[in-house]
Amino acid sequence: MSRRTALRTAELVRSGELTAMEVVEEALDAACRLDPVLHFLEELDADGARRAAERVDPAGPLAGVPFLVKARTPPESPILTRLTAAGAIPIGWSTRARSGAVSLTFGWNGHEYTRNPWDLTRSPGGSTAGGAAAVAAGVVPLATGGDSGGSLRIPASFCGIVGFKGTYGRIPRPTGGGLGELTTAGFLAADLDDLIQATSLTTGPHRLDPTALPHWPVPPLDQRPWRVAYRPTLGACPPDAGVDRVIRQRLAECGVQVVDAPLDLAPTDEAWPVLSALDNGRGMTAAQVQRAREIRDHNNTSLADLFTQVDALITPTTLTVAHGYNQHEQSIVTGDPCWTFNVTGHPAVSVPAGLSNGLPVGAQVITPHGADATALAVAHRLQAPLPRPAIS
Repeated sequence: MSRRTALRTAELVRSGELTAMEVVEEALDAACRLDPVLHFLEELDADGARRAAERVDPAGPLAGVPFLVKARTPPESPILTRLTAAGAIPIGWSTRARSGAVSLTFGWNGHEYTRNPWDLTRSPGGSTAGGAAAVAAGVVPLATGGDSGGSLRIPASFCGIVGFKGTYGRIPRPTGGGLGELTTAGFLAADLDDLIQATSLTTGPHRLDPTALPHWPVPPLDQRPWRVAYRPTLGACPPDAGVDRVIRQRLAECGVQVVDAPLDLAPTDEAWPVLSALDNGRGMTAAQVQRAREIRDHNNTSLADLFTQVDALITPTTLTVAHGYNQHEQSIVTGDPCWTFNVTGHPAVSVPAGLSNGLPVGAQVITPHGADATALAVAHRLQAPLPRPAIS
């Protein structure tokens, strides 16, 4: 498939220069060519995609745009029904992690591990593994997913694309949210403007989710001289030297002001499993829940203090570049910078900051609750252009 953005594809379909069927056939051809190498598909739905292309409204804001759906996403999910109502066309289901381990960073189609288009010996990240690999390889411009502990941001980092977890409740969920208030639906994309448009189109109140926030319109791109704080680690593990170096260099050249501001965050390795269990309907003791919420409250207070001094906090998305595709023991280390902001519910976006030893490095932008537009504007400034991966 060509490297057209989702917005450009929809523009060509609306103008009549391309038909939705032509776009879908391109995506299906690319999927059939690259899936035997990358193993990003759980199931291809070629017949369903063609039927959708035949009846698509060419006036839709995402008319004819192909996308992948993360496996096990319920068909009634607002993110799917609203995306298809905008004219986007699902072509199949992408692989995801097949384990209960936290932020396990591999994908599995039942026969093969999902591979990273930058290096076939590496993982694409997880749990939205297949979606990230397909977007990075240019099969589709968008893929859906959910983020409980980095499941969008980790694969975005490993694959050199963008992944966004909005403020908790930004995109409605079919389960009505969860008692842990941890998981947010969202997108992986090759282009940040595509991600912003898709997010806006899928926001707003929904009967299935009482926690859903109001509709979020596409914001104007704010060009102010952003003030940011950089933290290379939020815990005991430092990032690899190459990851830290790439992000520091990008911060120095992208026109933001890096300021030194204090930040006192409690570790989230105790709180995250409790809140995850609540989100998934499993019972926890009152003492465990109280402790988890105390950690959340402490970190929310610390972050609120930080955001009186800066517009955004920057961290590495992952402490390493992509590890081996079957090195599962790396999951906890790579996921650590992400969990904190699921626990607190802040918006967080991962964008490519550059390459270390030929592999993408992701930088994570975090902003106050509700300040999703600021996170995305800072991400626009921070994002570095990357070459195409080896497999595309």
